[in-house]
Amino acid sequence: MAKVVTMRERVHQPFWDTLIRTGGFGTGTLGDNIPLFTPNGNRNDSTTNLVNGATLPSDQSFVVLALRVFTWFRNSILRVDGLADTDELAGNGDYGNLTPWLTGGAAVGTSAPGQTQDVYRLHYQVEEQLHWTFGTGEKPSISNMPTWYFPAGGGISGDMGGATDLIHWQNSGYDGHAGILRLARAILLPPRQNIQCVGRIYALPDNGQSTIAGITQQSRNMLSLRDNLNAYDGINKVITFTFDGLFSRDVQ
Repeated sequence: MAKVVTMRERVHQPFWDTLIRTGGFGTGTLGDNIPLFTPNGNRNDSTTNLVNGATLPSDQSFVVLALRVFTWFRNSILRVDGLADTDELAGNGDYGNLTPWLTGGAAVGTSAPGQTQDVYRLHYQVEEQLHWTFGTGEKPSISNMPTWYFPAGGGISGDMGGATDLIHWQNSGYDGHAGILRLARAILLPPRQNIQCVGRIYALPDNGQSTIAGITQQSRNMLSLRDNLNAYDGINKVITFTFDGLFSRDVQ
């Protein structure tokens, strides 16, 4: 379809990309330095709505007015009576075979089925250890700010679940779009400029006490968000980054 050369329209269209989206049934490969909005062969509608990745499509531009980070973790609900490897009891529909953890395999020594405490660890480690840099081209506009600075402003709000194990937390502050980061000055993404978005993980120091405190489990450092995100533990893990504002596009 032909476009009107002398006219453009602005619409409210956020764009997002995914740092991790996994069911936790496999060992991850995340490093401490993770660029987002980059072109690669694994991009699809479940991980981003900017499939080309590095730049906005068709020489478009963007005025970024807000930034958001969505974090969501949930342990698989599996019940075991302890009599045999295959005696899982799950009244809510989550059934599985715990053999990889009980009898050996890739998870031995570094992973186990995640509990509510492991979910809670992921939430507070993401808030403190995962730092974000965002901008355009080679010039970041916001550098090295932790996740707590980027509330998502929607979705599931905090709930410990009382006496149950139904723990739900995410980085919203509270449920509602008033709880987002509004930028003091808009960030401009001009045409043909690469989007710069990097998540960096800084593990808590163990001060040489990893053996005494049981912090290190073979190759897994329990003080490192990277290792806990990569763990084969059956925990559902999602972290996404969104830049929100006015998308300038062609008129057709």
